[in-house]
Amino acid sequence: MDNINFSKLQNKESIEILKLLYRFNEFVESAAEKNEPSIIARYLIDVAQKFSTFYNEHKIITEDKTIQDARLALTYTVGIVLKTGVTLLGMEMPNKM
Repeated sequence: MDNINFSKLQNKESIEILKLLYRFNEFVESAAEKNEPSIIARYLIDVAQKFSTFYNEHKIITEDKTIQDARLALTYTVGIVLKTGVTLLGMEMPNKM
């Protein structure tokens, strides 16, 4: 991911996802401190909803390779965060949806 130009993610939907992903640790720590796993569950729902909006508004595969790479990296990162969060809740994530 070193060669990815994340500055290509300038649309509102991408920025909202990036801001939310950045706060993952904050939500996990809050859930642990308060002994409230529902904090993680609500966070994961927010991530999934924001990604769904992004996915419906923007093509991942495009003619512009730099935009495509940035969107693929964003998609990959969302998947990692969702899988990690679901694992923290003691569940398993399906391989395909």
